[in-house]
Amino acid sequence: MSGKKKQKPGSKRLEKKKQTFWSQKNIAIAVIVAVAIVTSYFLFFRNTSDEPKWVKEGEVTFLNKDDKRTISKIEVEVANNPSERMQGLMYRSEMDEDKGMLFIFDSMEMQSFWMKNTILPLDIMFIDNKGVINTIHKNTIPYSERSLPSKQKSQFVVEVNGGFSDRHGIKEGDLIEYKVGP
Repeated sequence: MSGKKKQKPGSKRLEKKKQTFWSQKNIAIAVIVAVAIVTSYFLFFRNTSDEPKWVKEGEVTFLNKDDKRTISKIEVEVANNPSERMQGLMYRSEMDEDKGMLFIFDSMEMQSFWMKNTILPLDIMFIDNKGVINTIHKNTIPYSERSLPSKQKSQFVVEVNGGFSDRHGIKEGDLIEYKVGP
């Protein structure tokens, strides 16, 4: 007989089972580590929302048409060029009650807005060059492609949360004053 030891029957199977167990355990650990890294990335390092960030660029004050008393005041983002006006409040999932957007156009014209890609219901107020609100579309329908036109030529538009004008008693004929800047 040579110096080789005789193996017991089934010992190769046992050895193979041990190797399989350890390789499965290593794979499981690698998967857990990978999941932890990916989760950490999304939770802590990556901005998971492509939603535009709020930036205060001015203020709008709503005034009673009869006695010019302040009805309400909001902070606004300002859209005063074509690309900003096209973007508007699209893709926003929330907006505080005291916030909105002021659209400033170069001249008085008939204006028309729609709600395509706009998640929030809005009140859309059209305003002439003297600051008089001539049209209010209340509680507009999110994602609607229906045209929402002004009744008269307008140079400004203010968008606020749906129902804002009713909650604050703002009516057509009331006025706005605005300030752009900090």
